[in-house]
Amino acid sequence: MNPSIRSIQPIAAARGAVRIPGSKSISHRALIMAALARGPSHIANALSAQDTILTAQALRALGVEIRWEGDAIQVVPPGRRWQSPPQPILLGNSGTSMRLLPAVAALGTGRFIFDGDPRLRERPVGPIVAALRQLGVQCRYLMEEGFPPFELVSEGIEGGEVLVDARQSSQFLSAILLAAPQARRTLQVSWPTPVASYPYVALTLSMMARAGIRVDRLDADRVSIPAPQTYPALQYTVEGDCSSASYFWAAAAITGGEVLTFPIAQDSLQGDRDLLDILKAMGCGVEWVDGGVRVSGPRALKPVDIDMNAMPDMVPTLAAVAAFAEGESRIRNVAHLRVKESDRLQVTAMELRKLQVPVEELSDGLIIEGGVVRSPRVPIQAHNDHRIAMTFAVMGLRTPGVVIEGAESVAKSFPDFWEVFERLGDPHP
Repeated sequence: MNPSIRSIQPIAAARGAVRIPGSKSISHRALIMAALARGPSHIANALSAQDTILTAQALRALGVEIRWEGDAIQVVPPGRRWQSPPQPILLGNSGTSMRLLPAVAALGTGRFIFDGDPRLRERPVGPIVAALRQLGVQCRYLMEEGFPPFELVSEGIEGGEVLVDARQSSQFLSAILLAAPQARRTLQVSWPTPVASYPYVALTLSMMARAGIRVDRLDADRVSIPAPQTYPALQYTVEGDCSSASYFWAAAAITGGEVLTFPIAQDSLQGDRDLLDILKAMGCGVEWVDGGVRVSGPRALKPVDIDMNAMPDMVPTLAAVAAFAEGESRIRNVAHLRVKESDRLQVTAMELRKLQVPVEELSDGLIIEGGVVRSPRVPIQAHNDHRIAMTFAVMGLRTPGVVIEGAESVAKSFPDFWEVFERLGDPHP
């Protein structure tokens, strides 16, 4: 079987209990905090997938010792702060790695070059470069202004004040926050609003606080971080990834099934946990049980009109569910989806049309007329985007004839997705 092509078999109803891999967002941050710590750290239930492996490889290039042991990671920081690595730091198509790591590298001294694959070279990095320049780091674009590859020449981060533009991605702000404790003196960090996916800034700050890092809130859009502070050696357990769980919640929703996902924390700070509230509004049952959440699909789904700025990665998933809801659904305020692994607004609309779903692509969202989903005559293209592949796989559970080309893209965040997905229910005879 060609691993890049998957034929999806419709099922009567999605049922089962699904163990969800560790959160990608938390795993990235835990790796970075451990690399900056004063001693060896242990990270349990970490996500081992393309993106987190790229972050680990980049940290190794800076001299951090990282050992994977199943789904646990042992991290030993170097005895001294890193200096110029001999080769460019290559980050594939991991936008998270490209946004978070330059500020970490800038805590060292020397020359650091960041690059990635052709799609990553199309994803903007201007806000993190602008922030580092404010902090005295020399930055130079090596090809196109505002995009990778780029070079940093640093002697560490002094401190002072910095304004971070995170309206396109919260990760630019999280990068500076994670590095700030190890500046030479106190750093005041401010940002214009609204911040895209702000819950992930809250997640960063929560993880820092849990590690004992002091952050003083000065205003809704400004904090002061005393420096220097040192991260302690971590003993951290990563919670399950709500983004990965969302495909199984959606499977229950559109098939009228019932799926338990675990480990998912009811008080999780992951922004994508709030998709559960939207599914509730669409008629789904949501029940929290010990260590996880059970989602059950209704007889009929209701349409929604929703601002998704805080959880843009869930837009394709929600679009799939909305396609089966009678009536018009509107998804708003997610223009920043155009600079993800693919242009997710354009791609989601394009692939929905293959299923004859009436959809209008807006500059910052989608309008979907639900209730008409038909078998596609041509394969669904994943566009090298893990979230597109998983979204349309879910639609295939209720729609015959769905074939996903580019199925291997799920390795970016959920390497065993297909094996888990195929256990959801018994196919129609």
